[in-house]
Amino acid sequence: MIPHNLVYYRPSSLEEAVAAYREADEAGLDTFYYGGGTEILTFARRGNLKPGAVIDIKHIPECMALREEGGRCLFGAGLPLNAVIEGGSFPLLSRAAVIVDHTVRNRLSLGGNIAGRLPYRETVLPFLLADAEARLVGPDGERGVPLREVFDRRLKLESGELLISLSVPRAITETPWFYRRRVRKTRLDYPVLTACFVKVEGQIRAATTAAFGFPVWSPRFDDVLNDGAIPVSERPARAIDAAGLRIADNARASAAYRRALLESAIGEALDALL
Repeated sequence: MIPHNLVYYRPSSLEEAVAAYREADEAGLDTFYYGGGTEILTFARRGNLKPGAVIDIKHIPECMALREEGGRCLFGAGLPLNAVIEGGSFPLLSRAAVIVDHTVRNRLSLGGNIAGRLPYRETVLPFLLADAEARLVGPDGERGVPLREVFDRRLKLESGELLISLSVPRAITETPWFYRRRVRKTRLDYPVLTACFVKVEGQIRAATTAAFGFPVWSPRFDDVLNDGAIPVSERPARAIDAAGLRIADNARASAAYRRALLESAIGEALDALL
């Protein structure tokens, strides 16, 4: 239970959702779009978040879409992770979505994981690698934009804007891929490292989270991984250096340990994909 009163909206269209946000915002309420609500409920129970209004997007058809159209695979932001996994149209995404137990995945939404407050946002990694397009709607209308243009450590949304869906080219979902996840304790613990790799038109792409404290895709990183002038054995360390980012160092794992895990994952990916 959330230990305070709030306003609950249940729109059935994108227009109603945007109107609900405008109404709540004008009333001075701290407003959140709501998919599964796992993070909102958790933070509210702890007293770290006090939402004044929530807008439930599960009854908006566009937010629950899971289909292929125009040569692209489309995933609604309101889909629970189990629906994404069981859909199976993007194998790397299905693998990357196994981040909590089955019961929680019945509620945790794709959009909630990508746009939520927890820094790991593991399900965004396959989309960053797959030339994803984000579909957004807000007070200024609807727009489609490459995900990489609006995602930098987190999803950069305008005030009142909602992530409707993400889509990727069907061809990329069928390319070779490699996945590695490392945790401290149980299999479904928060990650110390998660890394995803795909091979598209002979070129390897990599994206990682937790090692640097947030999701990272870097063209400098990929350039080193595909540089034939660099010995394969040297590419993991040199790619990490090329990213130019500080590796996270905290109570969960030291920077040295995280770096060792990341170098190992990159080496395994190169062995598998080259």
